[in-house]
Amino acid sequence: MDWNKVVEFAVTVAVMAIAAFLVPWLKEKLGAEKLQKLQELIVIAVRAAEQIFGPKTGAEKKAYVQRWLQAQGVKADTERVDAMIEAAVLALA
Repeated sequence: MDWNKVVEFAVTVAVMAIAAFLVPWLKEKLGAEKLQKLQELIVIAVRAAEQIFGPKTGAEKKAYVQRWLQAQGVKADTERVDAMIEAAVLALA
């Protein structure tokens, strides 16, 4: 029996298993971490806006949050981010 061929086959199977299972898992994990980081940034921005503008200035606060997020590199004009901002505001109340 040629052990080199067996080892080569085992390595090939291992690489295929990594490609099939580990890579998607890592993508999912990193996606979840990015979402968590985005949520943390939004909470920081919402709290800062509340401190700066006080009550009854919702439009100004939201504009501030969107500008601040854009300065952090977040595309703040998406529906998902908008919903997350509203959720953070609600959680603060």
